[in-house]
Amino acid sequence: MSDMKRVVIVGSSSSGKTTLAKSLSKKLNIEHKELDSFYWEPNWTEAAIDDFRQRVDTFTQNKNWITDGNYRSVRDIVWGRATYVIWLDYPFHIIIRQFFRRSIIRSISRQELWNGNKETLWNSILRPQSLLMWILKTYKHNKKRYSDLMQSEEFPHLKYLHFKHPEETKKFLNTT
Repeated sequence: MSDMKRVVIVGSSSSGKTTLAKSLSKKLNIEHKELDSFYWEPNWTEAAIDDFRQRVDTFTQNKNWITDGNYRSVRDIVWGRATYVIWLDYPFHIIIRQFFRRSIIRSISRQELWNGNKETLWNSILRPQSLLMWILKTYKHNKKRYSDLMQSEEFPHLKYLHFKHPEETKKFLNTT
């Protein structure tokens, strides 16, 4: 896959997009940036859409890159420049298990995510607009949306990889 030079990884929150992106980045020696790092400003403040798009535009003008995230507001930029889209389309029970594991570890470790922001159990599980609620709200919608996009002619230059289980993703990494 020598043409794997500009890659976007999509899928449900907690599917492992960033984990795959980091691993692929190391294997291919290509810079990786999470779309979240361009979107979230300090204190979990959302970036202005023009600022967000400019940051993504600047990064994706590079010759080679890997990014991950599901932001519709920059899909035209990211997918328009990508060579590959990798969709992590795992069963709901795997997503939820990974979500709880990730949220607990990040909350306990106080790991900084982007721009000083840290995940807390309140933000990820307890508050009404939590990441858990986001997953419950978007999981089925994302499956339909990415299935439709992969079958559409909107981005005819793209190559798609569709993994339905973490073992498929692991096998792909081991053979890339």
